[in-house]
Amino acid sequence: MAAGFGYDYNDATPDWVHPFIHLILVLAPALLIAVGSYFALRGILKLWKRRRPTKFHPEPIRGLDSSLFSTVLRYSRKQQALMIMLSLIAMPILYLTLELPKQIVNNALDSDRFPIVVLGQDVDQLVFLMLLCGLYLLAILLNGLNKYGLNVFKGYVAERFLRRFRLLVYRQWRSDPDSSDKSEIVPILAQEVEPVGGFAADVLTLPILQGGTLLTILLFMFVQDPVLGAAALTVLPIQLVLLPKLQRKVNALSRTRIKEVRLLGRQLSDQLRGEHSNALGLLPAGARFRELERVRRKIFRLKFFIKALNNFLTALTPFLFYSLGGYFVIEGRITLGALVAVLAAHKDFSAPLKELFRYYQTLEDTRIRYQEITDFFSKSNQQSEKGRVVDSVLEDVSQFERATLGKPGLPFQGHGATATS
Repeated sequence: MAAGFGYDYNDATPDWVHPFIHLILVLAPALLIAVGSYFALRGILKLWKRRRPTKFHPEPIRGLDSSLFSTVLRYSRKQQALMIMLSLIAMPILYLTLELPKQIVNNALDSDRFPIVVLGQDVDQLVFLMLLCGLYLLAILLNGLNKYGLNVFKGYVAERFLRRFRLLVYRQWRSDPDSSDKSEIVPILAQEVEPVGGFAADVLTLPILQGGTLLTILLFMFVQDPVLGAAALTVLPIQLVLLPKLQRKVNALSRTRIKEVRLLGRQLSDQLRGEHSNALGLLPAGARFRELERVRRKIFRLKFFIKALNNFLTALTPFLFYSLGGYFVIEGRITLGALVAVLAAHKDFSAPLKELFRYYQTLEDTRIRYQEITDFFSKSNQQSEKGRVVDSVLEDVSQFERATLGKPGLPFQGHGATATS
């Protein structure tokens, strides 16, 4: 494997290098392949289950689909395509911002090779240094302008979808005859729809932008040295296994918090309407506040533990770069500029990886919120449907009474066979 990566791995290699090479070229790739195969198989099974024919269920909220992705694409398909195009334009600009510093260190600061020819003109060392620095400044400027335009447009898409989403939920609430009893609509319209609308701008753009950034940086690392590029993926399998499991616990607590907020809103609304006496004083509300505090503390502990674990695992990779990469520089396998560029690239490598994990967390949290909102109206629709069925039965009974007794609205008062029949 080392020979396939272009590394002369023989008996003259120091003993301390052997465990690093085994870890980077054998153990980590095997774990990454196993984890990737597991996630791919699970995704295929989920997709197959979703495409299986199911019973038709009417839309719980008119204008919204049961899937969050379908709803977002339904109202922002053109805007999503434009944001994806802006995200792809950022990839070559990002590669330039990684390559130019290496060229400055390795070529512009090497005084033994000047003057050199650039576009048919002889330039000295200082002119060449200023030329590369100017190109680097231009690449940074273009990268900043691209991110600024993309973020502004994402904000426009998010607010536009949020306004439409609120209007659809509000219209569904107004159309229900029992809407006066739904005090939970206030936290739904004020708080719960906010993350859903904000996520609409990131549903496709963020994984494409951050995933493309991750692949671009990884490609740059492999171009500098394949072994160091593979070292950047050493801790990735551990992150893929541990972090999603911890995130599922956070999602369960988030669902509990949403329900507690709704119960608190219902309790306060009942007190405002005077449906419950104030004999208990502050005890019911105080108990609800304590429960919310307990749930939120658990969420904070888990979230910060996930963050600390991710930071620790990310910090392990530079240790491999400094030790193994430093040995490669001493042996003349790579240049000092290439090692510095790899270290700088890995600093940027951890940022999109964190964004992707944060996207997964936000995706799960937003999906829970969206499902809770649709379930809220689904349960309401089911109750209204049951009420209509009961009213229909009562109407049939009333019609039967009028036909048999000629006294509408009176119950059966006959005796014997007549009453039995």
